[in-house]
Amino acid sequence: MGQLIKVSRTGLCRVVLLCVIALLPMTGQTKKSPVKTYKVEGDFTDVLDSVKTAIEGKGINIAHTLPASNMLNRTGEAFGITDNVFIQAETVEFCSARISHQLAQANHENILLYPFTISIYVLTRDPDLVHLSYRRPYTMADDESQAAIQEMVQLVESIINEATTW
Repeated sequence: MGQLIKVSRTGLCRVVLLCVIALLPMTGQTKKSPVKTYKVEGDFTDVLDSVKTAIEGKGINIAHTLPASNMLNRTGEAFGITDNVFIQAETVEFCSARISHQLAQANHENILLYPFTISIYVLTRDPDLVHLSYRRPYTMADDESQAAIQEMVQLVESIINEATTW
């Protein structure tokens, strides 16, 4: 049979405390996806144009549009990929100078949060829906960053809402 191990009260408290500390990261956390996605019925080009119009309607310039599906569909064969994930997919990059300044003033590391992006895409396995996705920004601990990030999220959400409400 097994051996009886004697543990002092102090030793037992240490073991329990170490177990609690080890398990702490697994408790109380809600698994929130770093990506927020909306799905709408409609034509890809119409939804993409609506997103661009909503951005420009807020007085914001579009920095770049990335043709993601073109690149992935064109290069997949080189990697042995025969099934395309996307029928169409583009990512729109844009930036609010005002919010970007707030982010930078709050914390220099917030530079990683801009430009802002919204990806618009249609999946091969779900051709009847257009998806609009964006990354939820990591929130720095300081209050100024949190306020600026909240403004950024509100801007992106308002663009998506405007683009998908017909």
